[in-house]
Amino acid sequence: MGWQVRRYLLPLSNVLTRLDSTPRLLIDCDNVVVGVLAGRPRDTSWDIAVQEAAELLVETRRRCSMDGHCHIHRRGTYAAVHVGISMGGGQTRPSNLHSDPDKQPVVDELLADRRIQRILNFANQAFEVYAPNLHRYYKDNLDHICQSDPSLQRNSPQNSFAAATFNLGPHTVTRPHLDYLNLPWGWCAITALGTFDHTKGGQIVLWNIKKVIEFPSTATIFIPSAVFEHFNLNVQPGEQRLSITQYTAGALFRWVESGCCLLRHLDGAARANLENTGHLRWENGVAMLSTLDMLIR
Repeated sequence: MGWQVRRYLLPLSNVLTRLDSTPRLLIDCDNVVVGVLAGRPRDTSWDIAVQEAAELLVETRRRCSMDGHCHIHRRGTYAAVHVGISMGGGQTRPSNLHSDPDKQPVVDELLADRRIQRILNFANQAFEVYAPNLHRYYKDNLDHICQSDPSLQRNSPQNSFAAATFNLGPHTVTRPHLDYLNLPWGWCAITALGTFDHTKGGQIVLWNIKKVIEFPSTATIFIPSAVFEHFNLNVQPGEQRLSITQYTAGALFRWVESGCCLLRHLDGAARANLENTGHLRWENGVAMLSTLDMLIR
């Protein structure tokens, strides 16, 4: 059972019509760009690439024997696989995300596909356009981590996001949630795939700012997923919705700030300095976001 529009009595004015190739900015009262409806490339081959990528996700679900099973987790009830580099949940250092041994070759094949790489790289390029300072912070941090540990494997050579999740559906409908392990002021990229009528289902809801956004297949959106409670609505019977998300765990930034070690391994003064300056890191982090003036110069 998915989340339905009628459960959330939001003003009609807060429902945004989403055009496939026309970017729109989410701007706060200080003209800071807090998110972007980045749309899609103006390229006729993009639709074909995303359609074929969706077929690959469906095939991955089948080859990983995930069809016909009830996959219940915190964000919803659908199959998903994770790739890239992460940290948190008890990990003592950055590590590569892995699937079960019998599934890993299939997941590796999916990640290496040129159409999947094109989707990942479009989001990375759009990230750099709309939030260049934040993108640089992500890239520099990931570069440092990978240079310090050559065993870590990026999802794409130039991609600034450390990790990605392939939400394999068949109905990727999320519950209201926060991605609280991600960088608090950072962005998560979400790309929708599948065959569904985006005017009747699949909309993304940003609860904090009371926005319901039409989110068609082939489009990408950036949101601060650690602080914006978000979810998407159910699609119609017989339709299929999939998605690809890209993100970086906040623990990876803390790892670098701590000199590539855990906070508990620092001496008292260094540890206290990091633990007591969270408000300053937040202010400095928010300052990395673009303003409207910066983008129109």
